[in-house]
Amino acid sequence: MQVKIGNKIKELRKRDGRKQEDLANALGVTCQAVSRWESDSCYPDMSLIPSIANYFHITIDTLFGYNNDRDDKIKEYVTAADRFMIENGDDPDPDEVIKMLKKALEEFPAEARLQRPLAHALVIKGSACPEKPNPYLEEAATLFEELSKTNNNAINPLLNVYSMMGEYDKAEARAKEQPLIRQSSEVLLASIFNGKKGEQYSGKAILALLHELGYTIEKAVSGSNELNSSIEGIRILSTVIDLYKKIFGGKDYGKYHSNMCMLNLSCAKIASNCKEYEKSLKYLLTAYEHYLKHSEILDEGLKTMKPLDEKYTSPLLSEAGFTSVPIVVCRPEFFKSIIGQFPKKIKSRMSKDQKYDGLLTL
Repeated sequence: MQVKIGNKIKELRKRDGRKQEDLANALGVTCQAVSRWESDSCYPDMSLIPSIANYFHITIDTLFGYNNDRDDKIKEYVTAADRFMIENGDDPDPDEVIKMLKKALEEFPAEARLQRPLAHALVIKGSACPEKPNPYLEEAATLFEELSKTNNNAINPLLNVYSMMGEYDKAEARAKEQPLIRQSSEVLLASIFNGKKGEQYSGKAILALLHELGYTIEKAVSGSNELNSSIEGIRILSTVIDLYKKIFGGKDYGKYHSNMCMLNLSCAKIASNCKEYEKSLKYLLTAYEHYLKHSEILDEGLKTMKPLDEKYTSPLLSEAGFTSVPIVVCRPEFFKSIIGQFPKKIKSRMSKDQKYDGLLTL
């Protein structure tokens, strides 16, 4: 394999917005030397290789372009962990996954792509552990704290773990450190541009805000003793569902089928609490339809291990493209818990009606 280290140095320098002079001064060489490297006229002295890698905060292997094997192996670990969690959604015992990911981290220390699924597996294990202090949640918190230094997507699960541990003061303090909604990158970017780029950022902002709005209202309704067993709670959530339908044009929800599934499940649960079983069944079937579509997307993602194209026909979202909004994975036990509340005559009727077969075999 022909090594093009000069091209790599140039690529990294431009990535970081550095001049040839900046790199030259840091390494104690001339600008002409850096220029010759980048034109592949000559190679840097071997004694400088560690310093160059350190300057760009990468490994020597990455500098030389030997990262493919590493990436493939990490993807194998992550795929195995994801597949296990999805296939064992009813009653996951993550001991096997935890053991595998810890071994993987011995091979690839401080690798964020492995730390994140390990933290999630520890949360699942910790949620079923009555021990206090809870060693699994403590370890998960440590991992999410490390991840949050470079990735804001780790903040939400970190705060969730703090809450599970009863560390509410710590969770509140960390939450208050985060920017206000109007200062989020999605909202700010949407305010800057016009034209196609403006449509792209507006679409991303709408999706992010819609997701958070739906999640927040659903959580508030479910947590209210007054609303989680009254028709008013269903009315509020139905309004959110209608908003999703309007924004997405009633189709092409992509990964946001998960949101629609969870909102309809919440309505089904409230209807069940109100003993409105016919209404509950209607919402359950709708939730199940979205569950199946979301499962197809998850399966496709596991096959390719790449972010799926997100294409929406709605004029508001047609330019949005991929978004990094985290989605709650719908699980069969959510359906089972609601069906378990039904009286025998409703369950018996369901067992005799073919349209409920999929629900009853989850």
